[in-house]
Amino acid sequence: MRRNRQPRVSWGDAPLKHKLIVAFVIAVVLLFVFLWIFDLIFLDTVYESIALNDLKNCVGVISENIANEDLDILIKHIAYHDNACVLVCDADGNELYSQAVRTDCTIHNISTENRVAYFDKVKENDGYYKEEIVIDSFNDNYGETEFEGDVPSEAAGGVKAAVYATVAEHEGVEVLILAEGLVTPQESTRVTWIAMLGIITGMLLLLAALLAAAIARYVARPIATLTDAAKEISKGNADITISGDGYREINELKEGLQYAANEVAELEHYRRELIANVSHDLRTPLTLIKGYAEMMRDIPDEASPENLQVVIDEASRLTNLVNEMLDLSRLQEAGGGLKLKRFDVVKMLDELVTRHGKLIEHLGYKLEYEHEESATVYADETKLMQVVYNLINNAINYCGDDKTVTVKEYTRHGNVRIEVIDKGEGIDVNVLPHIWDRYYKSEKSHRRATVGTGLGLSIVKTVMDKHPGGVYGVVTSVGEGSTFYVELPKC
Repeated sequence: MRRNRQPRVSWGDAPLKHKLIVAFVIAVVLLFVFLWIFDLIFLDTVYESIALNDLKNCVGVISENIANEDLDILIKHIAYHDNACVLVCDADGNELYSQAVRTDCTIHNISTENRVAYFDKVKENDGYYKEEIVIDSFNDNYGETEFEGDVPSEAAGGVKAAVYATVAEHEGVEVLILAEGLVTPQESTRVTWIAMLGIITGMLLLLAALLAAAIARYVARPIATLTDAAKEISKGNADITISGDGYREINELKEGLQYAANEVAELEHYRRELIANVSHDLRTPLTLIKGYAEMMRDIPDEASPENLQVVIDEASRLTNLVNEMLDLSRLQEAGGGLKLKRFDVVKMLDELVTRHGKLIEHLGYKLEYEHEESATVYADETKLMQVVYNLINNAINYCGDDKTVTVKEYTRHGNVRIEVIDKGEGIDVNVLPHIWDRYYKSEKSHRRATVGTGLGLSIVKTVMDKHPGGVYGVVTSVGEGSTFYVELPKC
């Protein structure tokens, strides 16, 4: 029977938490490998450098205190503190002060003539003389196989020592100061250092693993939460609240994702509104077109110019609806740019009001126009004309019983301001913040527009947002009508 093999999980598919733990532990291991290599290779060199510096410091301190009557106490303390043999002698090589910590040291086992020779060596080397001594073996007859227990190996006998010498003057007489010490680490020192390094390595590896787990949890958990939230948003479930805190970047990402979720939720709401509104706007003209067409088919005498005009008008309404939806979509694209130029906005408005006034005159509406002699702006003339056209259509749909819409142009604080005024019902304060939103309708079962398609204010907002210095807004009150306005900097 064949077994189903589980798919292998590659390192790239591993969770971030595991990657952080492994990376952190590997970094610590590499650090300790470097320390161990450095210790095993450079331990003798570092130890020798420190020991030589201690010997030099030893003879220097004794030289500074050569006249002190308690010098013998100081020498004894220095000798045991620095594990060094110390000898102070006169110009003839005779001992004045002496302290030995090893019985086989060189300075205590040489003749007076050899001691005197150090005077000349010190003077030839600017006040300090250093000499290294290699001790191959403590005893050539030693053999570790001749003894029982954990005895040192034969190689343990090879050590290196050093002698430091200087000359000091006391009461007009020169004295020689010698200090000798081992500059090779003893086996006990080496073993102790390696044991301590091993203990520290083990403790720090454990601490690094715990710290890596804590850091991974702190870093990975909020990312995992945001990933789950992003998956929910991608499934269409945008009505979620993203919780949890982290470091600054995670908080910023959380805020951005929450903003995206809110936008998606709002867009979904607008999508449903759009379907409802467009369905309503399409249903009425399509019903009329179908009804009149069937009537004219079944009753040839009904194929009158008036009935045909109804079909044409409703078809035009459908065309306008589709065109404005396409215009709004193009304007909201990142590449939907403007063709800016200087032109007289008064002249443009005069042509628009004259042409549009004739189109709505047969419906009983009246357009009034108040303006300056001229006013130049730097804008997209076609788009600005579309803005005013949509504001006029909006005012016609909601104007009062007098069916009068006023278009006013004047200069205000260096801007050219265009106002479209109606004396209709006004706008409720609760509805006011949403009138510029895409596809927004103030009522679920909205009335059919007399002219236009219901997308005009969204187009106004989008166009004015794209214009440099563009301003738009409305002044309204329930029962007192509305004044929609746009402003552009005056040239």
